[in-house]
Amino acid sequence: MKKANVNNQLLTTTSWDTICFPVKSVPARDVLPEPYRMVPTDRQHLIVGTMPNEERQVFAAQSPRYSLVPNTIIRDAVTEVAGIEQLVHIRYSRNGEYAINVLLPDETTVGPNDIIQRQLTFTNSYTGKSQFTIQGTEMKRVRQQKVRVAYYRQICSNGMMGWADEFISLDQYLDWLVTGQTPEKAKVKGLEWVYESAETLRAYQHIFTHRGINLNQFKAFLVNFLRDFMQYAQQAPSSTHEVFKLMQDTAVTDRQEAAKLVRKVGISQKLVDAAMERMAIEESVLSTGPNAWLLYNGVNHALFNGNTGLNLPARYALDEKAFHAIAANYVL
Repeated sequence: MKKANVNNQLLTTTSWDTICFPVKSVPARDVLPEPYRMVPTDRQHLIVGTMPNEERQVFAAQSPRYSLVPNTIIRDAVTEVAGIEQLVHIRYSRNGEYAINVLLPDETTVGPNDIIQRQLTFTNSYTGKSQFTIQGTEMKRVRQQKVRVAYYRQICSNGMMGWADEFISLDQYLDWLVTGQTPEKAKVKGLEWVYESAETLRAYQHIFTHRGINLNQFKAFLVNFLRDFMQYAQQAPSSTHEVFKLMQDTAVTDRQEAAKLVRKVGISQKLVDAAMERMAIEESVLSTGPNAWLLYNGVNHALFNGNTGLNLPARYALDEKAFHAIAANYVL
């Protein structure tokens, strides 16, 4: 198990100001005093941020070709499309990892009184260890517009990815759980986009590998994407929401077996214990018995609130594994 590091702990904010501070890539020689020099010849630039408390922080050492994506670019695109009052829920670490959740106004429920909202999630990093993603996808495949839906759960301020939305229908997803095989045209992997030309495709691929990014072009892409997504998300069907409802209708009769199932996907025992504890708390809050929906939410809450050394991509990866495992065990 990775040893917990206070810098990996995920903090929360609803203000852009917390994560939108000056940050830039500067030559190491401009930062380090004489006679220091950088030995790694491929990492001669430092990613330096001036924090809200005026402290200067070095997030990483990178090559001169590394392209930084400031959070201000994401903020400006969201504000241009949705306005300054647009609600956001942001998780971030002191290491410079960010999960930016843009909350949409429409609400729905799972069960009688568990309210969830659709959201759009960006992940960004100043460490160079994580790719820029939209809805958990690095956008390396391109075919047609297809985006999974993410959800914000009010009872615990959690963000949940639409892990089943990569499938065209709920039946196709359930078939995949049974067989492990994906029929042709049953699955659209992640977030995809139609590009007007090969040149445009290459330009946008730079965005998601932090290489040679034109920030003006990047912002224009985000603005166009956000406008399309805001319309799409209001009407888009979601296989994940259907799975949520099936989970809510399925009781968890053996807590020990449930804990073993979660542990089996690779989640540490410490986080498994936290997940089971969270599930019990929500049973009391919602006045209901244990079910697969609360089990998954307990896991999600533990992964994104627990004290762990996992970085953001690792947390999302385990969350996806847990979602599929719980669905396969309880929904089928």
